[in-house]
Amino acid sequence: MRPERSGAREGEAEQSPKEEDVELTDDEKVVLNILKTNSPIDLNELKGQTGLSNKKWDKAIKGLTKNKLAKVEKTDAGLLVLLV
Repeated sequence: MRPERSGAREGEAEQSPKEEDVELTDDEKVVLNILKTNSPIDLNELKGQTGLSNKKWDKAIKGLTKNKLAKVEKTDAGLLVLLV
């Protein structure tokens, strides 16, 4: 008899983490709070609303997309950021 494996079983999709399950930085929280009230939003508009430096913005948006809390999509109109 084999012990059960932890995690997703074969054929089951892994669930994306919820906001409560992920420890967010202060900068990620700023971006996420704006997204909660205005999603989808143009990437440049969102960046401007955060007031973050380029480096902090980059780290925050990469952290949110890595944790599957936000998604960046390319459209004919430009880049949009969506709350997942």
